[in-house]
Amino acid sequence: MAILEEDGQPVGFFPFQRGRFGMGRPVGTILSDIHGAVVAPDVQWDAQALMRASGLKLWEFHHLLASQAPFEPFHQIRRDSMQIDLEAGFETYLGGVEAAHGHSMRHLRRKTRKLEREHGPLSFVHHDGDPTALETLFGWKADQYTKTGTVNILEHRWVREVLGRVHATQGDDFQGLLSFILAEGRPVAAHLGMRSAGALHYWFPAYDPAFAPYSPGLILLMRLAEASQTAGVDTIDLGTGDYEFKRMLANRVVVVAEGAVTTPSAIAKAVAARRTAKTLIRRTGVAPGLRRIVRRASGSR
Repeated sequence: MAILEEDGQPVGFFPFQRGRFGMGRPVGTILSDIHGAVVAPDVQWDAQALMRASGLKLWEFHHLLASQAPFEPFHQIRRDSMQIDLEAGFETYLGGVEAAHGHSMRHLRRKTRKLEREHGPLSFVHHDGDPTALETLFGWKADQYTKTGTVNILEHRWVREVLGRVHATQGDDFQGLLSFILAEGRPVAAHLGMRSAGALHYWFPAYDPAFAPYSPGLILLMRLAEASQTAGVDTIDLGTGDYEFKRMLANRVVVVAEGAVTTPSAIAKAVAARRTAKTLIRRTGVAPGLRRIVRRASGSR
């Protein structure tokens, strides 16, 4: 943790993870959906000077808060991180979604009624603190990774430990939130998120594959948004990703960036060249095909 000081007083903090040869990444790497420096307003600072003071030759980022001006020269890609703004209340928010996506919302209500008709009445659990409930989510998520050909990050012990500690933390300033939708008492969908003050980060959703035709994850997210109003949450951060449900439900965006802050060094130049090549591949549309080839090759071994 680097501490920015002014007149001997701390005015900012920069958390980072340092690897070999002075290579830096955000704390938590693959689990970090937004990062940057935590700095008081109007403080002037320089990104490269911060890297040198932190003992870093390079700091790679993938979900950097784009509004942090000192990092702007190092952006390579920008994306929208979508949010649900509930400041005007859930009913007002819902009215906006209905006006923009009425057909999709009617379809979701029909699926909800069908789920109840075929599997019993639905109930919503805002938070389940039982560790075995978290294992239910892990099982569904692992199944999802397998079916989509995505790397199963739950195979890393440290990832499970972090998620477990988040789930177990129930403080006034920060808490893990494990929510469930149940049909006749049977778990159908779950979500593990993080809540701090009035913000809830939508993080690890999953559902029982047997209930996929009913869109249980979307039903859970709507129930979570409705419950958030009474829980004091006014923002649900859905993160990046061009998913239909995010485009439908989001009514605000925050821009995040991918890139790397470099300082003059041979290592930094090599990494910068690698990042430029990756960016070009993504923009040409070759990347999805390459990922499919790699997955097929891995499966054939």
